[in-house]
Amino acid sequence: MALTLTSPRAVGLLVCVISIILSPSLTNGASKTNSMKPPRMAMALIHPHSIHSPYYNPNATDYDLVERAIDGSIARTRSLSKLVAAPNDYAFRGGVIADNKGVAFLVKLSVGTPPVPQLLIIDTGSNLFWFQCEPCVSCFPQSLPRFDPAKSSSYSNILCNSVACNVSTHECDSNKEYCTYNLKYIDGASTRGNLATENVTFETSDEGTMVIPITKIGCGHENSGSVDGQQSGLLGLSYNYYYSFIQQVGLKFSICLGDVHDPQYPYNQLVLGDDAVLEGKSTTLDLYGGHYYVNLQGISVGETRLKIDPGAFKRAPSGEGGVVLDSGTGLTWLKGDGYVPLQNEVQRLLDPRLRRVKYGRKIELLCYAGTMGKDLQGFPVVTFHFENGAELILDINSMFFQVTPAMFCMTVVQSDLTLRGLSLIGVLAQQYHNIGYDIQGKQLFIQRIDCRYLDQQSAFP
Repeated sequence: MALTLTSPRAVGLLVCVISIILSPSLTNGASKTNSMKPPRMAMALIHPHSIHSPYYNPNATDYDLVERAIDGSIARTRSLSKLVAAPNDYAFRGGVIADNKGVAFLVKLSVGTPPVPQLLIIDTGSNLFWFQCEPCVSCFPQSLPRFDPAKSSSYSNILCNSVACNVSTHECDSNKEYCTYNLKYIDGASTRGNLATENVTFETSDEGTMVIPITKIGCGHENSGSVDGQQSGLLGLSYNYYYSFIQQVGLKFSICLGDVHDPQYPYNQLVLGDDAVLEGKSTTLDLYGGHYYVNLQGISVGETRLKIDPGAFKRAPSGEGGVVLDSGTGLTWLKGDGYVPLQNEVQRLLDPRLRRVKYGRKIELLCYAGTMGKDLQGFPVVTFHFENGAELILDINSMFFQVTPAMFCMTVVQSDLTLRGLSLIGVLAQQYHNIGYDIQGKQLFIQRIDCRYLDQQSAFP
């Protein structure tokens, strides 16, 4: 399968509008019914810089988008550094809301009866599904109208003395009538409101709709943190027994990303529940502190296996270290013991014929003068080796990005010391793969594939 370089808009892709694919077994109703098995819900991921995106900015250059993605990755790791600094403090922590710099996905769905469209950040490090609600005590700007529960016939606040409240937050409003939540995110963002039950509406691939009742959802009346004016809340894909979205729709999901360099690539997809695509080799998945950890055992550049102690990537009993797959960052951040051998091998291959240049920004990137299409021809693939033989394969479009017309840099950087040995595998490293999460089975499946071939029935022309 040939994978071709297109444009440095690659890095800027990382804010997308996602539409969800769910197993028919999860359905509660459908506007277009069928006595046989309902159709699989499948909708395209919309690249934010394609003309179909509601956030398309025709004035943004390719290199503006690269700068935004780099800044966003830096902000993400700074937020995570505060989390790992106190690894045992998880009370009412929903993970980290990715910022507006080009490092997060947005999911498009509708809530309530009648359905009201929402744009939600998806985050594999958060577990609550919440959105801004009227009446608004304090809210951030969003691109769609705020949800008004008083206008929805299917909305219902969870009662304070109910079992649902007792096994979730144990918090109540001032009148001790309704169950509430209060999430304070590591990056300073926050949301506070009512826990409720509400219907969520998804469009299906045959132009019908499917309604799913979510039994614990957050209706936020006091919210802060967003500055981009786009999202209206967050869809957490992490697991928490008490109120996570994943717990309610099934303990499986998969994300397939194709060529993120191509704004018009229409085959990216997210699948939730029993229809999640769990194919390819699997490796052990460890959920700790609201993040998905994997056992990275080594790295190869071409046929050369780098001399890295496998213990360099292990998570300590205290919670420090380890390797996390992260949906909220573009770059890949490796602990020094793993990064330095990789950097040395890349320099060994490129230094003899290319001039190294400094990036001069907030982080130190390994950069060279030149263009990827011309100067990286023949560069070997880089392989991340995981426990039990699963592999993540990075070609030149995953390992490098064109920062300016005359300079390209490596997408892998050294973790900041404040991350306490934590390594993050970002979205650029995950492109051209389908990643399947089986939470109950504690397995992560990795399949290298062009997403257009993942499921021909859900592919778009």
